[in-house]
Amino acid sequence: MVELFGLWMPIAASTVALFFASFVAWVVIGHHNPDWQELPNEAETAGRIKNCDLPVGRYIFPCARTKADMENASKQELIANGPWGTINIWSGQPSMGRNMALTFMFYLVANIFIAYLATLALEPGAGFSQVFQVTGTAAILAHCFAFMPNAIWFGVPKRAIVMDVLDGIVYGLLTGAIFGGLWP
Repeated sequence: MVELFGLWMPIAASTVALFFASFVAWVVIGHHNPDWQELPNEAETAGRIKNCDLPVGRYIFPCARTKADMENASKQELIANGPWGTINIWSGQPSMGRNMALTFMFYLVANIFIAYLATLALEPGAGFSQVFQVTGTAAILAHCFAFMPNAIWFGVPKRAIVMDVLDGIVYGLLTGAIFGGLWP
């Protein structure tokens, strides 16, 4: 049985590789750019939202949480005629450094769990293809599917879902190749 600590090298190497692969996907290739659209009359719309003085949080509209809300005539009209959507209000301008550090931490934690699973499924000296198959599959699961229920329920455009899944497949294959190449 391979000890988890013995996998520090593939954990670290795949974490760094995924961090840079994510940078390439978002910044260099930019294939996610079409997933985001500018609001029409952005300054005016942003001003209206700002004037609402909304606290930080996630909002859905129309919002009908109770049976009484559903029976309310004005809510029924909103539900029938729309528009429907969600808004995230942040506490301020996003911190690139903080978000990059948290992204790195996500990849690290995901890779630790992938390594743990590999210690249960693989023996020392396992071949590249077997290690690649186990760790690559686990990594694809980690990077492709956790977001899917939110994407379904909160209207993420199909193109954005496909791009996220493609990223996840690439990240999974990259993780599997690194674990396969560095397996003890």
